[in-house]
Amino acid sequence: MTKKLIIGDQEWGIADADAEGVVRLVREAMLNGTSVELSLYDPDGHSVIVFLNGAATSAVVLDLTKGPRPSQMS
Repeated sequence: MTKKLIIGDQEWGIADADAEGVVRLVREAMLNGTSVELSLYDPDGHSVIVFLNGAATSAVVLDLTKGPRPSQMS
């Protein structure tokens, strides 16, 4: 689970199998100002449901990086 959704100062993990669906839902919420329900993981790896309100959120970051970052060792 190297993919992440960052909302403000909160970071959520995205399961590889769910990444495409999460990206689609986040895009929908942000472009249309709607609310969506996302199946994610907290920093401890626990499965959680996060509700994203695209009308109330100014920005989110989807980190879909594959492999280690330049500053990380593999």
